[in-house]
Amino acid sequence: MTKQNLQTRRSFLKKLAVGVGSSSLMATQGKLQMMNAAIAADSNYSHFEDHKTLVCVFLFGGNDAFNTMIPYEQSAYQKYQAARTEMAISRNSLHALKGGEQAFHPSLPDLQQLYNDDKLAIATNVGAIIEPTTRQSFKNNTVQLPPDLFSHSHQQEFWETGTTAKNSIHPPGWGGRMIDMLASANSNPTEPSMFSLAGNSVWQKGIKPLDFVLNPYEGVTQIRSFTPDVWPNGPHKESRIAAWNRIKASSSSSLLQQHMTSTYNSTEERINSLIEQIAQAQEITTVYPDDNELAVELKMAAKMISIRENLGQKRQIFFVALGGWDTHGNQLADHAERLGKLNDALKSFYDTTVELGIADSVTTFTASEFGRTMSINGDGTDHAWAGHNIIMGDAVKGGQVHGEPINLTIDGPDDAQDTGRFIPKYGVDQYGSTLAKWMGMSDSDMNEIFPNLSNFDTNDLGFMS
Repeated sequence: MTKQNLQTRRSFLKKLAVGVGSSSLMATQGKLQMMNAAIAADSNYSHFEDHKTLVCVFLFGGNDAFNTMIPYEQSAYQKYQAARTEMAISRNSLHALKGGEQAFHPSLPDLQQLYNDDKLAIATNVGAIIEPTTRQSFKNNTVQLPPDLFSHSHQQEFWETGTTAKNSIHPPGWGGRMIDMLASANSNPTEPSMFSLAGNSVWQKGIKPLDFVLNPYEGVTQIRSFTPDVWPNGPHKESRIAAWNRIKASSSSSLLQQHMTSTYNSTEERINSLIEQIAQAQEITTVYPDDNELAVELKMAAKMISIRENLGQKRQIFFVALGGWDTHGNQLADHAERLGKLNDALKSFYDTTVELGIADSVTTFTASEFGRTMSINGDGTDHAWAGHNIIMGDAVKGGQVHGEPINLTIDGPDDAQDTGRFIPKYGVDQYGSTLAKWMGMSDSDMNEIFPNLSNFDTNDLGFMS
């Protein structure tokens, strides 16, 4: 095989894999049975008249929540300063939040303004727990815990699914399961309405193939590997193209060939339709920052949201991400830089929702696999547990910190050990179900999506209107 042919083949396979999303050319009978069972069991949300969009911003690496939102009241700040020592942020540089109890990091001036304008809220004391957990039950091993606490990969998966893989089989993500059920609200329930701008994630994968990975710069590129302008010139060019077209159009008794042909054709149709719709999208005039990968992803998400009515989608979900939060060293500089990117990207995205007149129907929220220790490790911090999360949009009960505050005393009542690894009061399931409830999901569906929800006394943390 020539180098040119090899590159063409690789390009084609890569485009096909991206376009298919969660579909698999080698789908097993068991997977198909699961999909059929899910379709049969779905709730019906076809009565929805409004449009709502959820945007997950995942901060990979474990964000240091305690240098993101910092105690501002004088005595509370002094306790924070004593615990953080040289890693404490100067009080004079903080952006105070209304009420005077808390403040944001110096790199978050726009998020401070959104908070003070009631467009942004904080959900505090949230983390990966299966059931209510205390310091005593943790130390006595009398509580069920997520496997491999403080491990990046395991806690990312727990945050995205509510559980972890068993026998190397990954469970569906709660974002994907939400779309499995909410797709009935859309005019074409079999078309993708879960979009990732950050590659494949567990969170976006449901049981049905309703997720679609987009290029954050281009959106979607056409599958062109068998068109005359792409196929390498040679004596067999036309015959090869004709043979491929016959394969696409042919019927077969082979289940594998049937599935392959159907998957390719439906993927090509979806891609061409999306290309056409994106080309007709309203031009966004809001300025986005340069050299900011999260801003690029959010701008493309905004473009997709702007055409949701053209796509016939009353419910959409997006996944975007920003890495670099694993600050074991050089934290003061690196964390400030990451928070600056987050601030600028979220501000531009919120301004775009205002520009498009949809700020009340788009809710953006952050997630991260864990917080970081209150104690320091030289010039960084270690993996920990509970943290704060940002929720943004006009439907948010903004200007508030929702949840029981974390006691930030090292070796205190909320510390799992003696390093400031604080035990979450609220579980990921509760955080996710609060967002799912805003999307219009029933209690029974939320209990099916969030495997640990029934272990807690509430499914609503109160941060959504």
